[in-house]
Amino acid sequence: MPMTKEQILNEAQRLSRADREALAEELIMGVVDDQEQSAIDAAWAAEAKRRAEAVADGKIQTIPGDQAMKEAFESVRQVQQK
Repeated sequence: MPMTKEQILNEAQRLSRADREALAEELIMGVVDDQEQSAIDAAWAAEAKRRAEAVADGKIQTIPGDQAMKEAFESVRQVQQK
């Protein structure tokens, strides 16, 4: 008898963070076909270009990566506390 989703999740949560991230990526890639992935890749490429141009034009300012990560984690914490 195959494992249930809950059993698989419980087992997956025992993995290291890196293994959970790799597993999540593999699962996501398993539900996205080549055409969808091409559209996703094109959208991200366009977004990266838009952001690079905005920085080059002085429309937005960059911040150090460690500050960006700190702010992102704080935002997640605030959402989780709601």
